[in-house]
Amino acid sequence: MFWLQTAIFTIVVLCLSWWAGKRRRHRHAGLIVPICITLFGLVLLVSSFFIGRWEGMMLSISGVSIVLSSMICLIIVTGLLFLKKDDAS
Repeated sequence: MFWLQTAIFTIVVLCLSWWAGKRRRHRHAGLIVPICITLFGLVLLVSSFFIGRWEGMMLSISGVSIVLSSMICLIIVTGLLFLKKDDAS
């Protein structure tokens, strides 16, 4: 279940990053989405310790999944920007 959730979050974050990169003319607009989602996942992870019990455990698993998927997306988007930068020159 954890890996399926991470894969779905990865696809969603990649689509949001692509959409943000196409919508804005700024070159690094696609990088802002994974960074914001990483911060959201870290906040969710920290808040899960205050909730406790099974609900907190489920929130911590979701938080780790969100952080992991957004880090994967950040690596992919950065790599694509690096390759696109090499093609332009």
